[in-house]
Amino acid sequence: MKALILKSSLLIVFLFSSHMILAQDSSVQKQIWPELEAYYRINERFRLYSLISGTRSNSEYTDGTAGIYIDYFASPWLRGRNDTELSDLSKGYFWWFRIGYSYSDAPPSDKKKIVNIFETETNNSFHLPEDIILQTKNRLDWRWVNGEFQPIYRPRVKLVRNLKTEYLTFNAYLWSEYFFYLNDNTQDRLRLTLGIEIKVLRFMDFETYYLHQFQNKQYVQPLNAIGLQFDFYFKSKQYAEMLESEQKKL
Repeated sequence: MKALILKSSLLIVFLFSSHMILAQDSSVQKQIWPELEAYYRINERFRLYSLISGTRSNSEYTDGTAGIYIDYFASPWLRGRNDTELSDLSKGYFWWFRIGYSYSDAPPSDKKKIVNIFETETNNSFHLPEDIILQTKNRLDWRWVNGEFQPIYRPRVKLVRNLKTEYLTFNAYLWSEYFFYLNDNTQDRLRLTLGIEIKVLRFMDFETYYLHQFQNKQYVQPLNAIGLQFDFYFKSKQYAEMLESEQKKL
């Protein structure tokens, strides 16, 4: 009960402070990004991942995205434990790949109305001093906007620190991501994000973050966004039995 009260208090404090942040500068775009994510671990190598997200601006939703992906965990070249995923610990895997598809639809007034993306991605993790984990991601979006091919290369660097108290397990993180628009570099943008991920239940995490997008001359406007995200984790019976067997050996 104390753990639930603590988690609820942290959420209320963050939402209140987020409202204050978004209200500070009237010249910057302000948005809220709600998202649901679900993971299904098939076995030690493969995992399915799906998402549904939206953008809320000026008290109304302006677009939505749905996607489905498959993750492949390569043979580990560094041994250890990756504690950055609270509900899906992938022991020994510091290199993994993702491929998938997403569909986005924006309002009729938006020139970028329909977006189809085939996504390819590689991820690496490295242990730093003070139990900090450095994660690097190289993502290439093979992107069609209203039928026109507009690819984006998105490198990202993320620092994660796993923290635990008597009642709470959570990650604090900071990441920076750059968007290289390969057909039109005037649309390039840089984003910086600070957030936390809280383990709520054995199969569910809650994640919230503050994101700032920097202005790129007159082409890309600055943006402040608050992300509110629920992550659900499931596993196959075979994989669950394998984990249970490994636990008994310890």
